[in-house]
Amino acid sequence: MKRSSLALAGLLIAAVVAVAPAASTSTQTPRGGTVVYGGTASEPACLTPFLDACAPGPTAREFVLTKVLEAPFDVGPDLTWRPRLVSRVEFTRTPPFTLTYHIRPEARWSDGTPITARDFAFTHLVIRKYGSPDHPNRTQVRSVRALDPKTVRVVLRARFGAWRGLFGNILPSHALQGEDLTNVWTDRIHSPKTGQPIGSGPFLLERWERGKQITLVRNPRYWGPHPAYLDRLVVRLQVPATALLDAFRNRQLDVAASWPIALLGDFRQAPGVTVRLSQGSPGWDSFWIRVLPGGHTALRNKLVRRALAFGIDRAAIAREANELLPLLHQDSEVLVKGSRYYRPNWSTYRYQPSESRRLLEQAGCRRGSDAIYVCAGERLRLRFATIPTNVIRARVVELARTQLRQAGVEVVPTFASRAVFFGQILPSGDFDVALFGRGLGPDPGVKTFFGCGGPDNYTGYCQRLVTADLDQAERILDADQQARVLNRADVQMAKDVPSIPLYQLPQNVALRSTLRNFRWSLNANISPLWNAENWWLAEPR
Repeated sequence: MKRSSLALAGLLIAAVVAVAPAASTSTQTPRGGTVVYGGTASEPACLTPFLDACAPGPTAREFVLTKVLEAPFDVGPDLTWRPRLVSRVEFTRTPPFTLTYHIRPEARWSDGTPITARDFAFTHLVIRKYGSPDHPNRTQVRSVRALDPKTVRVVLRARFGAWRGLFGNILPSHALQGEDLTNVWTDRIHSPKTGQPIGSGPFLLERWERGKQITLVRNPRYWGPHPAYLDRLVVRLQVPATALLDAFRNRQLDVAASWPIALLGDFRQAPGVTVRLSQGSPGWDSFWIRVLPGGHTALRNKLVRRALAFGIDRAAIAREANELLPLLHQDSEVLVKGSRYYRPNWSTYRYQPSESRRLLEQAGCRRGSDAIYVCAGERLRLRFATIPTNVIRARVVELARTQLRQAGVEVVPTFASRAVFFGQILPSGDFDVALFGRGLGPDPGVKTFFGCGGPDNYTGYCQRLVTADLDQAERILDADQQARVLNRADVQMAKDVPSIPLYQLPQNVALRSTLRNFRWSLNANISPLWNAENWWLAEPR
C-alpha cells in the first residue's frame, strides 16, 4: 500500500472511539507465574509478519504475533474493531478519501523508543515489498505520509470499508531499517542491531523451541494499562487432541481450546480442571438453497423457499442437534449474534408447517397421495448435501428431514467427503440444499456469498438491490452506517430466502482451576490469547 499527504480542511470527521483494554476484575491480587497454553495450531516456518513463506496456511504465528507486535486496531470480544496503537482516526467522506491516524502518545517499543509515524510508513513499505499481491495495503492505498511523529495520513484509492485492518502488526523501523526481512525473524523477534527481543505488546518472545513450543515473557516496559500479570506464557504447538487431555491430567497445561467436543466428559473428570462452553463464535451453519440449474426447479420460486424456512424448526435444531451443548440460534446472514450490530432479521421464520403448505399451494404445488407436494409436475424431493463426518450436521439433516415431511417436502440426505463436497458438489451447483458453515470477521465479507456472481455464491442467488447494498457496505468507512446497510440487505435476503441461517458453531475451553481472568471472545478460536495480559495464577508455578 501507499501513503501520501493530503490536507482537506473541514471534511475530516472523527471516526473512532477510544478504548481501554480489559483489566483485572478480581478482588484478589494478581500474581505472576507461567501459564502453558496447548492447541492443535501448526508451527509456522518463521515469524516475520506479511511474509507468506512464513505461514502458508493457518498457523500459530498470527495469535502469537498479536501479543508481541500491536496493531492500530484489534478485534474485541464482540467481533468489532477497537483502537490499540491509535487513540483515534479521522476520515473524509468525499474524495480523495483520507485517513488521519493519531498514534497514542504513550505507545513505545520495549527498548523505550516511541512508536511513531515512521513505523507506520515503514510497515507500509514492507507490505508493498513482501506482502501478498492482494494485501489491501497494496491494493487500496494510494499514499502514506507522516505529518509529525505521532500523526500519519493515508490516502485511499477509493472508499474501503475494511480500512481498520490495513496495517496489521506495526514493525519497529529503528530496529529493522536496512535489514533483509526474509531472514531476520526466522526464530525470534528481536532487534538485529542489539540482539535483544523487541515488541510493542504485553509480551516479548523469549525463545522458540521448534517442534515443541514458543515461550513469551512479560514486557516490563509495556505502555498499555498495565504490564502482563504473568511472568511467562508458553504456547505448545501441534498438540493432538488426545494429548491435550493427557497433558491436563499430568498438570502440564493450563489452557486448551477448541478440542473435540466428544472429549467433554473426560475433561470434566480431570482433577483441577474447569470446562467452559460457549454457544457463540464468529461462524455459523446455514442451509444454502440452489436457485439456479443444478437444483430443483421449484426452488427458483421464492414462495417455495419461504415454505422451507417455515417448515424447518430451527429452534429445535439448535436445541437438539448437539447432544452435549445446545447451540445458539442465528437469525442473520450478515452479522453474528453477539455483535452489537446484530439484528434478528430472520426471526419471522418460526416453525409453522401449515404456513409451509399454504405457501406451496400458493406457488401452484399440489399435494400428492403420499402427502408430498408436486410442483410443475416434479415431486418436491430435495437432496440435502453435507459432510457426514461432522456429527452435528448429519444430525441436522435428519432433523430437517423429519420436520419437512410435515410440510409435504421429502428430504434425501446426500453425504459426501469433504473433498467431494467442497471440490465438486458446491462448485458445480449439483445440489438442492447444502449444509455448511462460514465465518465472518469484523469487516463485511458477505458479498462473496450473496452478491450477484460472487466467487463463493454457490446458491446462484442474484438480487440487484442486495448486491448494491453489499457492495456499498464494503466501501463505507463508518462502522455504524456500514452495519445499517448490511442489515438492510439482510432484511431483503430474508424475504428472498437464498439460504436459511441455523445456529452458531460452539467453542470450548479447558482451564486449570487456578487460572484467573480468562474471558470469552467471539474470536477466541482464531485468537485464543486475546486477553492473556490479564491472566494470572492464584497459585503460581
